[in-house]
Amino acid sequence: MNADEEVTEKKDRVTAVVDLDTPLKRGDQTFNSITLRKPLGGALTGAKVVDLLNLDLVAASKVVRRISTPAITAQEFLAMEAEDCTAIAGEIANFLLQKRQKAEAGLEA
Repeated sequence: MNADEEVTEKKDRVTAVVDLDTPLKRGDQTFNSITLRKPLGGALTGAKVVDLLNLDLVAASKVVRRISTPAITAQEFLAMEAEDCTAIAGEIANFLLQKRQKAEAGLEA
C-alpha cells in the first residue's frame, strides 16, 4: 500500500457521502449529497448512543449539524424526506460501530 492509498483508506473510514433522493434546497443553493465526518465524543453531546444505533431521527438531528457538510440544522434534517433522514442516520450509526462489530454483522469485507 502506497502513501496515497493509505490516506484514501484512512479518509474513507472517517467520512461518508450520502446521496439524497430529494435534494436539500437552501435559498439559491441545492445540495444533492451530504458529507458526514465520523463524530468524536463531543459531537455526540445531547444524544444517547443507543438511540443513534436505533436510527432515532431526533437523536440523529442533534448530531448531524455537528458532522455534516454542508451543515444541516436539526430543523432542516427533520424536514427532509424520510428515506434521506434514514440514510443519514444509518451512516451515523455505522460510524459508531467498531471494525470487529461491522465484520461480525457482515457490514465490511
